[in-house]
This record gives sequence, C-alpha cells and structure tokens, in this order.
Amino acid sequence: MKKAESLHAPVFPLPTVNLFPETTASYHIFEPRYVEMIQSVLEQDGLLAMGVLRPGYEDEYYGTPEIYPVGCLGQIQSYEELENGNYNIVLAGLFRVGFGQVIKDNPFRVVEMQELPEYDREHDFREEREDLLLRLNYLVEHSPEKLDFSPLLGGDDSFIALVNMIARTLPLKNTEHYQLLALDSVRERANGALRHIDDQIETIELMKRIDPRISDEISLN
Repeated sequence: MKKAESLHAPVFPLPTVNLFPETTASYHIFEPRYVEMIQSVLEQDGLLAMGVLRPGYEDEYYGTPEIYPVGCLGQIQSYEELENGNYNIVLAGLFRVGFGQVIKDNPFRVVEMQELPEYDREHDFREEREDLLLRLNYLVEHSPEKLDFSPLLGGDDSFIALVNMIARTLPLKNTEHYQLLALDSVRERANGALRHIDDQIETIELMKRIDPRISDEISLN
C-alpha cells in the first residue's frame, strides 16, 4: 500500500459531494474569495481539495463553516477565465484526503491534509465489475428517471474510476454519497453502490407489480 502523504492545499467546501478519485467535475467559480483561491491555485501547483459542508453551515457560510473530515484532492485539468473575472474549471480527482489543522482561513481556507489510500485498490475486481455493469444496465433501462451512465457502459475505465463515477452519479442523499466517499476500501464502496442500485431496482419492480401504469411517476430519491 502506498504510504500516506502529508500536504496542504486550499479547500473549496460545497454542500454536496461532487468529486471522487479518478473522476472529473466542472465548477463555475464566482464568489470573490473563491475566485481569489483559484487565482492562487493556478499560480502554484493547481491542487485544490473539495470538502463537504456539514449540515447547519448556512449560518456561518461567509465565515469558516465546519466540513466533514474526508474530502477529495483534485488538480485543475483545464480552466477558462471569463470576461467578468469568474472562472470555469475542470477538476480531476486524485485521491481522498483527511483534513487536519487549518493553516489559513481568510479569505479562503488552506488546510493540512493527509492522503487516505484505499487498501485494496491493487486487487483484481473482474467479477465485481461484471456484476456492477449488469445491474447498472438494468437500472438505466428500467428507471423512470433520466440516469446518464452512458460514459461508463462499455468504457475501459479502471474499476476504481467506474465505482467512483457510479457513487457520484447515483441519485442518493448527500449523506449516502459522503458515506461512500469515506470508505477506505474499493470493494466496500462497490458493494455499497450495488446495495443502492439493488434498492432502487427493488423499488421499481415493486411499483410495477402494484400498478404498471404509475411506474413513470416513481422517484428514486
């Protein structure tokens, strides 16, 4: 297992989980302090950690509201500076991190953090991959909601990237997304995603048995 690394980087806290390792996410940066943060990041190594705000953050949003202890470190893959000074960025997830001491909190926070590697990431997950894709195909075909997993179905991404994209894309509560991110095992995260998929498939099948005419009204959230 790769030895955990200690580092520090700015943290961009959002109310939802939106970045997992080996996935990418796009962000529109408009708040002045975070525009300044992006400028600082671009002048350095491009590293930026995504954090998740704890419930009740609204009262302290413009200060330093609490965040959950696990996040994802990313690196800016591409960016666009707009005419009004705002930014559009694409962030590539590198690895999970545990947040430690705040080094700086104004106008944006910089935090000490440590890499949180998954202990089983080198394993062969061939059977798990087939099982996950089989269920995912079924969910996409039968779900009344528009779930876009097309980039994953038939792709050649690593199993970790596949699992993390599914974990990020499934229509779950934010706490459930965070629980998947916090797991330090790829297999456990895959099994967690499978359980959520099975729950949603079971809901779809149950509602169809009750009355096939109302299947289009099912919500998976």
